[in-house]
Amino acid sequence: MTTMEEYFPFLAKAFNIMQYTAWALLFLITVWQLFRSFGGPITESEHPLQLIVRSSIFAVLISFAKPIFEITLDIARAPYTALMDIQMTGEDFTFAGIESVLMNGITTMVSIAAVVGQILLIILLISLGWNYFKLLLETVERYIVVGVLCYTSPLAYCMGGSKATEQVFKSWCRMVGSQLLLLVMNVWFLRGFSSSVGQFLGDGGALSSGQGNIFLWMFCALAFLKTAQKFDSYLASIGMNVAQTGSSMGMEIMMAARVLSGISSPAKNAGSVFQGAGGIAGSSAASSFAAGFASKFKGNSYVRDAVVNGGSRMGAGGGLGFVARTFGGIAARNGAVLTGESISSVASRASSVSGTIAGDIADRSLGNYIPSLSSHKLSGTQITGGHISTTAVGSDGKSAAVDLYQAAQFEKPQGPHSLVTASDGSQWYQMASGEGRSTLFHTPEFTGDISEAAQAASLFPGISEGTTLRTVSEGTLEATSETGESTMWYNSAFYGEPEAPHTTMMDTNGMEWYAMEPHGSMPSFESGEAAASYNQAAFQDFMPGYEQQVVSVDSSGRADGHFEVRHNDGSGTMFYDTAQYAAPRGDYQVFEDKGGHQWYAIHGEASVERKPVYENGKPVYEDGSVKSVNVESVKYRSTPNRYQAPERVNDQQTKPPRKKN
Repeated sequence: MTTMEEYFPFLAKAFNIMQYTAWALLFLITVWQLFRSFGGPITESEHPLQLIVRSSIFAVLISFAKPIFEITLDIARAPYTALMDIQMTGEDFTFAGIESVLMNGITTMVSIAAVVGQILLIILLISLGWNYFKLLLETVERYIVVGVLCYTSPLAYCMGGSKATEQVFKSWCRMVGSQLLLLVMNVWFLRGFSSSVGQFLGDGGALSSGQGNIFLWMFCALAFLKTAQKFDSYLASIGMNVAQTGSSMGMEIMMAARVLSGISSPAKNAGSVFQGAGGIAGSSAASSFAAGFASKFKGNSYVRDAVVNGGSRMGAGGGLGFVARTFGGIAARNGAVLTGESISSVASRASSVSGTIAGDIADRSLGNYIPSLSSHKLSGTQITGGHISTTAVGSDGKSAAVDLYQAAQFEKPQGPHSLVTASDGSQWYQMASGEGRSTLFHTPEFTGDISEAAQAASLFPGISEGTTLRTVSEGTLEATSETGESTMWYNSAFYGEPEAPHTTMMDTNGMEWYAMEPHGSMPSFESGEAAASYNQAAFQDFMPGYEQQVVSVDSSGRADGHFEVRHNDGSGTMFYDTAQYAAPRGDYQVFEDKGGHQWYAIHGEASVERKPVYENGKPVYEDGSVKSVNVESVKYRSTPNRYQAPERVNDQQTKPPRKKN
């Protein structure tokens, strides 16, 4: 069970779900049987009290299903351990002994003159090795069956609560006992064959009676392995419930052998191994094999190992791994692509131990790992731990130098970037420079129509409901809320972060947008003395928190985000939109209008200014000098600075981010 839980961790976590499912089924079965009891003797139902008691007992057993199974395993462990602990001496079998067996067989072949004997010996040696390997596979299958029975045991207990379904539970109990017996017999057969090989190494197949030879030993050993493989069917024939195993895994090995034989045969098209016998020889055969290889092996382990410099192997080691990586190199040179899993084994590791993927296969494969680049033509790709670089050409023919840095290994870049998600779920900072960068940092096309509100909400998950967008230019959008307020959004890939108040929105493509705070909107104040009363009332309604009496309102600076009010004592107050102006120096107050927008209020003292008199655009002279008059005015001590529009960034420079410690 330790092996099952560590190799298949999902089984342990899903065991609780199996228990809940079993309780639900037990409840349904009990309710149905209780319902049948209303039919009396017609339905042949069991007594309701007995049914409830049985169901209650099995409901408790479901809670202890795994401990009960482990107790059963402990009982079966006694003969299992006893067979495993039997000490062997000279006939101990090790894998090193196989060499001796083969050498013994070859020596015997040389000594036998008959050609038939040589052929028979070769056939028996191959058959013996193949059947031993099949027995090992079948033994593993039998272990897996026991593990499955353990982790699905609650489903068996739920069938014991009623007489109508108790046969299912009894059959399951027989199967558990049969499988545990089969596990004990696995040890018996495997150690029996091992001792036979050891015995053969000692005496070459001779018997104490003076009879016996290598052929008799091979026939007996082969029959012993065949019997071991069929022992589950023998147990089933005497009435024990044993799961039938063994056939399908052997066929998988046969298919693998067919692949290798198809590759090694020069007269046979390698592509026909995967595509049938009608292949084309030469380069098309290699291409067919490459496509088949890439699709058959999970994670393209051997293709990946054949092209990566450094790093740890994903595939097998030793001779088998060498041969597989050789074929992986053939596949890589003939159009195979790496899966996202294979690329992740390099890109997600530290650069010091990751190795490198480069060349044509990196250009072909990167789109499988970074889906956002799959529509671009890539060249010069280099993939290493935490950093990927490539040149991407879009459909418009423009190219851009692209660098991606893994967010887990690097800090957030200071320059233009987007956040993209790889196929393994990791996030990468994408930076690009060159004229083709606009295809990577795409500005969506919106017309501002209300029908596009749902599309805008899907692209920007944090957007307010009912907001519409309109594309103004590359990297610029205009957002309009349901209340009619409009504001500009700037793409961080094209514009630097503004000084003005803003929020940062992120679209589903991982791109940051600077959403400017909406400008304050003031009422349409009237001009002229006759409109003084109207303006006073309109201002009090607009700025309810301003308590000082207002005489007049001057809204001539409305387009620039400010307006002025005058008071009875000749002083005045200038209001500036906080979304358009920085905080002023000196004394000021902040007021909030009825819409929730804030304004800087700067108080000014009454003053008198002399201003020249003009007529028809020309100054009027009196006694030889320009005529002037006294004009009542307001003197303000400070004026706030207006925020500048965001500056467009340089698209030719990218500064790599700092690596995390």
